[in-house]
Amino acid sequence: MRGLNRVVMIFPLILVAATAVADSMRCGSYIVSDGDSQSRVLDLCGEPRRAWQDGFIEQVVRRNDGYYDPSTTPQSYPRLPGYETETRRLIPVYKWEYNLGRGTFLKTLVFQGDTLAQIIDGPRQ
Repeated sequence: MRGLNRVVMIFPLILVAATAVADSMRCGSYIVSDGDSQSRVLDLCGEPRRAWQDGFIEQVVRRNDGYYDPSTTPQSYPRLPGYETETRRLIPVYKWEYNLGRGTFLKTLVFQGDTLAQIIDGPRQ
């Protein structure tokens, strides 16, 4: 009974560890994973079976140049002059599809700009 309790307590930890692993795909003896560039994936895996652009993502970056909110800053600190700047840019989203052979899943690689963001498993081939 004691061994069963240990197994029951360890099993959720294994599930959490398995879900925390980043997406990856094996290309021959190499592995590509989240964060890799398009050129690295192309070098390791070759040309995709199909590639297309699938829209854009708008990225907004806000920067505070010296502004301190008086409600959160203690009164002993001086308020510096400054302003908030906002930069917007459109990042293209590309999808590449790889068929790695019979009995494997069809893989769709999603790139945001030049960076691999996600690997999606499709139907088994």
